[in-house]
Amino acid sequence: MNKKLKHFFIFLIVASVLVIAVLLLKITSRVPDNPADYAGNTAGNLYNRGLFAEDENYIYFANPADNFRLYRTTHDLTDTVRLNKDSVEYINPDSSSTYLYYSRINYRQNTNGNTVFDLLDSGIYRFNLKNEGLSRLYSETCGTVLLGGNQLFYQTHGSDGNYDFYSLAVNENDAKSSLITAEHIQPVNYRNGLLYYSGVTDDHCLYSLSPATGDAALFADLDCYLPIVTGSGTYFLSLKHEYALFYLPNTDDTAVLITNERISSYNLSADGRTLFYQVDDGKNNRLCRYDIATEQETELLSGDFKNLNTVSHYLFFTDFAESTCYCYDISAGSLSQFMPTEE
Repeated sequence: MNKKLKHFFIFLIVASVLVIAVLLLKITSRVPDNPADYAGNTAGNLYNRGLFAEDENYIYFANPADNFRLYRTTHDLTDTVRLNKDSVEYINPDSSSTYLYYSRINYRQNTNGNTVFDLLDSGIYRFNLKNEGLSRLYSETCGTVLLGGNQLFYQTHGSDGNYDFYSLAVNENDAKSSLITAEHIQPVNYRNGLLYYSGVTDDHCLYSLSPATGDAALFADLDCYLPIVTGSGTYFLSLKHEYALFYLPNTDDTAVLITNERISSYNLSADGRTLFYQVDDGKNNRLCRYDIATEQETELLSGDFKNLNTVSHYLFFTDFAESTCYCYDISAGSLSQFMPTEE
């Protein structure tokens, strides 16, 4: 083989290796697609700051015992690991268990995180669960964040100081944020490609919105607050009934009263069988469990509590000062403090 031909083959081999390496890099760095109807967290959790979320393998959470830094634990709560030093809320795992999306709130802690973005104490970030890589998707302070399908829906302050509603594609390179509407919509209820929300501009009726077109439609004529839309019906707090908790079945036009006491926050268990709510009447404040099948209410703790998050067969919540976190095992009916440290 002459020298020129030998150099040509060497060049061809090197070029082929480089092409393959580039293709492999693109494949491995590509963000996996989520199903179109996928939601990264539940409406009830996102109303309560989205401090807990889960996939098939783990529970991801913002640890109140460690400045709400990002942690992971197994479903039996036996193997706990701190994932990074970011203080977080609105946690959204993707459908492939490859990425976590969250809002950074490092301004709530005394020390910065551990990334090249330390100087930015807020924004929306994507954390790679495989290699612990971190990407900044949005750099400003934001409100509620929801992963719906392949879009991040989030709130950010507009020129008038109120929250505007934006979307950002997560599976496109160099994607730009898009304004959907300047209406104050809290993105929490994502079902079958639609967002459901309580109106705030003209009324408090229940609406559905198509993120693709920005078109909204009346879904139910209610005076609702914090609606949780399920496959069978909608739970909501009624403004004209002093924040009493109601349920409207999809098959009926008449809402059913669950409790006429004033409720400040609530959530639905992951299996949809149990409601948890904080009674805030100023006289007998307490956290309650409500069995939907038997319609029986049980007091869990007396006092003021918040951040009600449900995953698996657990309810996690904090006292009002956020100094203590509790775990209620729904299956066992047991209550304990939840103050994990990295093992």
